[in-house]
Amino acid sequence: MCTVALTPAQCEFFKLFGYLYLPNLLTEEIAWMTEEHRAVFEKKGMVHDGTKRSQIVPFIDQSERLCTLLDHLKVLEVIGSLLGEDFNYVGGDGNYYSGDTGWHSDGAHEVGLYAKFHLYLDSLTRDTGCIRVIPGSHLFGEWRKRIEQVRGSNEVLGIDGSDVPCVAVETEPGDVVVFNHNIYHASFGGGRSRRHFDLNVASRAKTDAEIAGLDNYLQRDGKPRYYPRSESVHSEVMRQTASSERMYHLEQVIERETYLSKA
Repeated sequence: MCTVALTPAQCEFFKLFGYLYLPNLLTEEIAWMTEEHRAVFEKKGMVHDGTKRSQIVPFIDQSERLCTLLDHLKVLEVIGSLLGEDFNYVGGDGNYYSGDTGWHSDGAHEVGLYAKFHLYLDSLTRDTGCIRVIPGSHLFGEWRKRIEQVRGSNEVLGIDGSDVPCVAVETEPGDVVVFNHNIYHASFGGGRSRRHFDLNVASRAKTDAEIAGLDNYLQRDGKPRYYPRSESVHSEVMRQTASSERMYHLEQVIERETYLSKA
């Protein structure tokens, strides 16, 4: 299996701009990943009618084969280069998207590094729903406070969300986009059945502040983050089929979930 090592320049690009586009990273795997995406939705009895987003959480955990993405050398090298080889897998979702997705960020983490490893299963352009990002919007400070205005761009800036200055990351099946949870992103002009799934990953928590941040991520209103769809971040399939190497990326989340359940 061919592996990929990110260059120092790519890692610096990710730190500065908050995202990284990796064309053709998983092109060889796209056929079976697409079939597993279909099979998971079918197994769950979910029929996407195009009127709204259809989502399954956690997602790759529902398929023993998709779980092996956490054993895949290319995936491990990319995530390890950006977040450290001891990174945590903190869940993920699978989707059929419908219509526009307005500007938003997936987090506001001031400690630790949380990122998404995105796979889109359809060809997407600027005008057909590809992901758009505002480079640098993951960084805190005055810039971060001001960029939040894009959420209400029509009222505050006098422009439609689709006209906000950004980078449109056009993708083909097999391409990967990794972005910092804090970055502002959106999509516009997409159809009613765009297929996608992702892996949420985080740097391993080592300081007290980072552990507190991880605990906060794992909980929502005092309940597990994925409650009631799942009582834990990882499925039994993910854990029971894990090698010792994969378990390394699960163990801190399992440890903190256990601690929080007893607290």
